[in-house]
Amino acid sequence: MVGILDFLYRELTTFRGGWHAWYLLALQDVKGRYRRSVIGPFWITLTSMFFVLGLGLVYSRLLNLDLKEYLPFLACGIIVWTFIVTLVTEGASAIIGSGHIIKQVNMPIFVHLMRVVFRNIIIFLHSYIILVPLLMWYGYLTLYGFAVSVLGIGMIVFSLTPLVALLAILCARYRDVLPMISSGMQLLFFVTPVMWHPNQVAGLESVIKYNFFVYLIDLVRKPMLNGYWPMNSAILVAVIGVALWICAFFALYLNRKNIPYWL
Repeated sequence: MVGILDFLYRELTTFRGGWHAWYLLALQDVKGRYRRSVIGPFWITLTSMFFVLGLGLVYSRLLNLDLKEYLPFLACGIIVWTFIVTLVTEGASAIIGSGHIIKQVNMPIFVHLMRVVFRNIIIFLHSYIILVPLLMWYGYLTLYGFAVSVLGIGMIVFSLTPLVALLAILCARYRDVLPMISSGMQLLFFVTPVMWHPNQVAGLESVIKYNFFVYLIDLVRKPMLNGYWPMNSAILVAVIGVALWICAFFALYLNRKNIPYWL
């Protein structure tokens, strides 16, 4: 019991006194990716804007939908989904990618995980900002909706961070799991209401009901579009998030001595 508490305290220092380590590493990753670029990370903003506009114009005609209703729905879905999928796929390889550091420096494992999480948060925010003028243009955005959507983003990070930790441990031990995760996220994209409304596809009610990522998207999309907080989705995500945190710390504790030998 003492060993578990000591390990838990050591890992939690990642968020209390050791945050500057993953904060600076994540900033360095973003700066390195766009070094010598004129507008830097704002290429993410432009890319997201043109992608959403192009996709919205095409699919609104294919699905015979009003662009005023479909484009905001699509923009929220695509931007949040992109954040989720990049966080999960890059986070799954976080331990493998930091293997050279883990084998040489004795640091909490969550430092390497939070490095990836915070890096993706920075990248996501560069896409998230295009939702503000877009939804204001179409008359959807309210101050309350924007505020609670930020809370929704926080809950997404809260629930996905331990999931990333579990996947990172699994991928460090079994390298074949990483491409399986990438393929699985591609499949989930087609059964998640990112580009289509749930009421447009009959027969997928059970798939949508048991799809955890649907509730994550709702935490941002419903406040932004409808101006209300999806309490049921928030409770579900919070409960699953707490359970994932317990599992993540337990898995890290059991495998703390094996991880360096897997890399």
